[in-house]
Formats: sequence, C-alpha cells, structure tokens
Amino acid sequence: MGRIIASIFLLAATVMVFFTWTNPILKTVKTLKTEQNNLNVSLNNLKEVRSVSDQILSEYNSISQEDLDKLNKLLPSKMKAIEFVMEVENMTKKHNLVLKNVDIQKPDDKKKRIIFGEKKKPFEKIPLSISVVGSYASFISFLSDMERSLSVIDVESLTFKSGKIDSYQFSIKASTYWKGN
Repeated sequence: MGRIIASIFLLAATVMVFFTWTNPILKTVKTLKTEQNNLNVSLNNLKEVRSVSDQILSEYNSISQEDLDKLNKLLPSKMKAIEFVMEVENMTKKHNLVLKNVDIQKPDDKKKRIIFGEKKKPFEKIPLSISVVGSYASFISFLSDMERSLSVIDVESLTFKSGKIDSYQFSIKASTYWKGN
C-alpha cells in the first residue's frame, strides 16, 4: 500500500511540476519558434530587396557619364537660362539667322504647373519666346535642329512677317521643362 501511495504522490508531483514549470517553458519555446520563423521570412525578404537594390545600383553605375550629361541636359535639375540662350544662339548662327530676342519667363511659384510626377518633385513648364530673322530655308533647318536638340522644347505657336526679299521675321512661342523642387 505504501508503494501505491508513493506512486500516486510521485505522479501528482510530476503533474504539478509539468504544469507549473515545464508547460510555461514549452509555451515560451513555441512562441519563440513562431517569432524565429517570422524573422526568417523577414530576413529572406530583406535579402531579396537587397539583391534587387544591388542590381539597380549596378545598372545605375553602368550608365556612362556622357549619358548622364545628356539626361541632365534633357531635363535639367534647375533652369539654366544662360546655357539655353547660348544653345539657341549657336543654332541660329549655324543656320545664318539673326537672333533678335529670347525671352524666358521666370516661373511664378504660385502658378507652378505640374506636368507629371509627384507633388514633391514636379516637372515644371517654362514659357519662352524666340525671335529670329532670316530666310525660310534657314528657319526650317533651325527648327529641325531645335527638334533634335537634347533640350525638350515644345513649339506652341509660330508667326512670321515678311521683310526684304527672302528675309522673314519669325516669332516662336514655346515651352521648355525642368525638374522643380
């Protein structure tokens, strides 16, 4: 009989030890395993993001400086009016035209025109007008050069007045673009 009581006592002590010490530890281990699995999934996702980031950085670094310069000329980070006027002046000289006027309007902060992109970094439209004098054939060649120019220029209107024989005054109203802030 003493053995039965001792066995029941030992069995009760084992159950009590299991529920007071072992069971909470097992619950903690189960919770930690779940957290470990979640962290492993997050780590794998981070490795994927890192891989894509490295690939994009590698592609960006493979762009030549010449191509970056072309991109910056295509859509400059700030309006460089003097460089733009010099570019137009060089085109007019190349085609034997006389540059009479280049008027670049400063954008009004209150009237910013967002063309596309996020509001944080809009692309802004800068209105401008160009007046040149010369022959019709020279002017057509000049327009062709403007079209091939890396600076994006949208011609909105064109007017002309006749003058001497084969000499016309051409007025162009156009827009160019730049990355705003």
